[in-house]
Amino acid sequence: MHDDLRTGGAGSEEDEAIALYYDDFAPHYVSGWRSLEHYGPLVADFLLRTVTPECRVLDVGCGPGQLTRNLAPSVSVTGIDLSPRMLAVAGRERPGGRYEQHDFHDPLPESWGRFDVVIAVGCLEFCRDLASTLRNLADVCAPGARLLVGVVEDRASREPGRSRRAFSDAGLPGVDMHCYDATAQLSAVTSAGLAPWSYRFVPAWRHEEYSYVVQYGLWELRKEVTGSSSTGS
Repeated sequence: MHDDLRTGGAGSEEDEAIALYYDDFAPHYVSGWRSLEHYGPLVADFLLRTVTPECRVLDVGCGPGQLTRNLAPSVSVTGIDLSPRMLAVAGRERPGGRYEQHDFHDPLPESWGRFDVVIAVGCLEFCRDLASTLRNLADVCAPGARLLVGVVEDRASREPGRSRRAFSDAGLPGVDMHCYDATAQLSAVTSAGLAPWSYRFVPAWRHEEYSYVVQYGLWELRKEVTGSSSTGS
């Protein structure tokens, strides 16, 4: 764990390192993906329940687009990622999609319009400021939009709020995985003006280098039409 927690846009060199890291194995990511993570079925279930014909979906940290590439052709998919090669793969697999290099720490362009469904799962490992990032996503949500957000939650950490641990000494030396406890997650959700619908603590993916399973706080959220908050189970 580290004490000198960075926030905001201070990570340009870090983001470049992350982009290069994922560029290196973009063509091979999907072939190894199912053995590395457990969240795929949870995302698939969410999309099945929320995506309707002709709705607009935002795939945050989309990688090669494996989570949304098989949605119906009538569904408009926009994916953002740091890795140009990941975006290129996503574009080849879903030619009708829109794929943009964009950092989720930065506001999304208003010209992209509003989205009905947003997923941010498998990417917030690198989120330095959860509250700001969720505000950025909330700002591009249509009223009534549904969101699925997976945040790394390290219950072994003794640091309250936010902590970090090494992401990969072999592949990304000096780059951290950012973790938030449940209280910090809820605070970020509510400060972004989003309504928590459900929360689960779930296994996300197995970290082979360090031999442990990364756990997520997995949130279903809503952008309320009236601004009022509701909680489900």
